[in-house]
Amino acid sequence: MPKKKWGQNFLRNRGAVDRIVEAVEPRPGELVVEIGPGEGVLTEKLAAVADDFMAIEIDPELAAQLQERFGDRIVNADALDVPLPDRPWRAVGNLPYNVGTPILRRVVASEQWQRAVFMLQKEVAERIAAKPRDEAYGYLTLYVQLFAKAKVLMTLEPKSFYPPPKVRSAVVVLEPDRKPFASEELIELISLSFRMRRKKLVNNLTNWPREQAVAAIAAAGLGEGVRAEEMGLEEFERLRAELSSRAG
Repeated sequence: MPKKKWGQNFLRNRGAVDRIVEAVEPRPGELVVEIGPGEGVLTEKLAAVADDFMAIEIDPELAAQLQERFGDRIVNADALDVPLPDRPWRAVGNLPYNVGTPILRRVVASEQWQRAVFMLQKEVAERIAAKPRDEAYGYLTLYVQLFAKAKVLMTLEPKSFYPPPKVRSAVVVLEPDRKPFASEELIELISLSFRMRRKKLVNNLTNWPREQAVAAIAAAGLGEGVRAEEMGLEEFERLRAELSSRAG
């Protein structure tokens, strides 16, 4: 029985299962990690095509049922805090809507991942794939871009799941593309810049004296009325460097 506290909506669309498994593209010697296997519809196919396979399931009852079929390759743990592999690995899963975004962020920021194929709420997928000035463009878009390239593979209607969710879903394929300037300082700046997205950028940069923020924006080659939703990653990095050079 699906449990609401873990956001369980089990995939029942067999055609979608086949496309997801195909998109993982397992490689010899690489580990495939499924996150949130649920009833095991993906698990069955993934375990058959991957050289090495494991699945992380938070629900102890489901984990026990899957362990009867797949043995100790099923780990009963929370994907938000379980240690991630320290060898090349590929991630795949129908992520619970309530924790899909933090799981995705954790995976793409890790070191050894080679590809990720995730089912997410369609609105989250749109944020990941958004372009500057798009309504969906924001912090998540830029966070993912710091570490990965993303494309939407397909969308699915609620009837593809049991129980049917109230929203549509989408499958996103992510490839590693860690930018050389990725840093916690830049991530913090992006987060701050989108705090109130309709405001001009300078009004969100409250961690700096206003005159300092204005000077940094100008030195970064940005217009004084620029908003965060108009900026790309490289522009944020130029701004970070200018703000940093004026600190202290």
